[in-house]
Amino acid sequence: MLTLSATRNYSLCKKYMKQHVRITTAQGTFEGQIVKLDRERVYLQMTPPRSSRHQATISFFPFIIPLVLFDLLAIALISTPFRPFF
Repeated sequence: MLTLSATRNYSLCKKYMKQHVRITTAQGTFEGQIVKLDRERVYLQMTPPRSSRHQATISFFPFIIPLVLFDLLAIALISTPFRPFF
């Protein structure tokens, strides 16, 4: 897989600001909302993992992680995650 340039990544992240995205890096795949952007990093507010109604979970979400723009392999726009009312 070819790495996108930092300039191209910056343009895509700017276009997808405040939207839910899936970003793939060499270290893994991250899903969340882009909340901040500078020339070196994109800041992603992580989406909490989905759990069933019968599981007890302790969550520290939402938290924000910085990702280095030149390290991104792919950026995909995704639809808003469904959150049940229960």
